Amino acid sequence: MRHQLTGLILSALLLGGCASRAPGPQDTGLYHSPARAYSLALDSAVFRGAVTLTEQCDAKGGTLNVWDSSNRFFRIDYLKIGQHPMADAPSFASERTIDEQVLSNYLREILGKAENVRSSESMLREFVDTGRGDAMFGVVSLNMKDDKLPEGVTAASYYYGLLVFTKGDFVYVLQHRVDTYQPDRLKQILSGLRQDMLVPGVLRGIQVANPAQASEQMKAEGKTSQDAIVAKCG
Repeated sequence: MRHQLTGLILSALLLGGCASRAPGPQDTGLYHSPARAYSLALDSAVFRGAVTLTEQCDAKGGTLNVWDSSNRFFRIDYLKIGQHPMADAPSFASERTIDEQVLSNYLREILGKAENVRSSESMLREFVDTGRGDAMFGVVSLNMKDDKLPEGVTAASYYYGLLVFTKGDFVYVLQHRVDTYQPDRLKQILSGLRQDMLVPGVLRGIQVANPAQASEQMKAEGKTSQDAIVAKCG
């Protein structure tokens, strides 16, 4: 049910024209994003057990959806600044300005206009230190339409945390969904996810783990599915 519910809430976030791919085994225990946008440690303490991944991408950005063994949902978007409609900022804009603008775009244009959401409310917006630099943190409450809930799901209210940061040509949006309003916990989880990302990442096909990012256990056991990675994005 949790997979279905998350899909309903986030259907509007999928990048237009993207092909969906299932990332396959990574012997190094790192997920390598297209466009060398980032690499992610699959044994991150943020996740509970093994993870299931799906990805979408195009020349303007990409998305990674992550479900862990406890069925908790995470999402990482990378958007090319000045090209992706959610990151349409001038070249002279500061990183903080870009972060604020992108967060506002997500709250207003995506979560605020999702077909299955009755209402949304911004609960918190602030700059935070993630341990790897500043980022814009926000929490939004989502109230879903009763007739859009999957069968067997009765709770209609959820909280969605977003962590936005800029590096190089991309702006990154880290996301996590919870059932209760716990802003400090959301901040801790998303900051932990940021700390387990290497930005920029490693090109796909280069099977050398960064020892600062990957533990020995992850390098030995960090595999996801049986399908090979085939997505190629600009």
